Amino acid sequence: MANIMAGDYNTPVSEGYKSRSASGWGIFTELQLNPTVSLRLGVEYSGMGGKKDGMQAMPTQRLITEIGNSIGMGVTEQQLAALGALMTTLPQYYYANMENTAKFDYVMIPLMAQFGKNIGQSPWRVYVNAGPFASFLLTGKQFAKGTDKLYSDASGTTTLWDVFPEVVMVGDMPVPKSFVVSQFPDIERILNEPATFGETNITGELRSSNFGATGNLGIHYQCKRNYFFLEVGGSYGFVTVQDDTSNGSNRLGAASVMVGYAFSLF
Repeated sequence: MANIMAGDYNTPVSEGYKSRSASGWGIFTELQLNPTVSLRLGVEYSGMGGKKDGMQAMPTQRLITEIGNSIGMGVTEQQLAALGALMTTLPQYYYANMENTAKFDYVMIPLMAQFGKNIGQSPWRVYVNAGPFASFLLTGKQFAKGTDKLYSDASGTTTLWDVFPEVVMVGDMPVPKSFVVSQFPDIERILNEPATFGETNITGELRSSNFGATGNLGIHYQCKRNYFFLEVGGSYGFVTVQDDTSNGSNRLGAASVMVGYAFSLF
């Protein structure tokens, strides 16, 4: 059960996430130092992220970037001026009613010290392990579902088009609303009519690596030289997930239940 947790600096974009279910799997090797203590090194795929439902904030800068990217090659000075007018006029965040799930894929490398004890003469053994991990981002995506207008605030009464004035000052230059429309004929539709939300790749907005702490409480059943195990634990990242924290900072964590099989090489 992965979650996106509030960091040191919060905004409407970074707050309000709830946990989501995700998969994890991997391999590990364990070096027994004595009957009680061992070292465990693993390589794991870890699904992280979180979800939000209902009216929520999104960064307007991302919307303006998408509008700019839709132009393609050869952006003119007039179009740059029109984008500047959008940046100057629109609020920092827009709001819409949607189902939004953030899905992050990581490769995680944990190194843990493990302490275990057999339960009498039975084949059962209980153990606890803990240690640091390093993780490396594979992909980061947001999957949004729903259709709604883009509003200027959480009340959902005023669209982005409604707050666009007839004349915008970009520096010392007045830019009329009609000029922006002439450069982007679809702008009224984008800012005033319902939009259908979809998938957004946000890998470039996230840090490429992280580190933190992980640990588990487990039990295993010895079967000759092999054993089956069940463990419950979690992980917490110490580094904020966003590369640019202007829209808030979050840390990643997860509670996990793992089942597995191990065999002895010696």
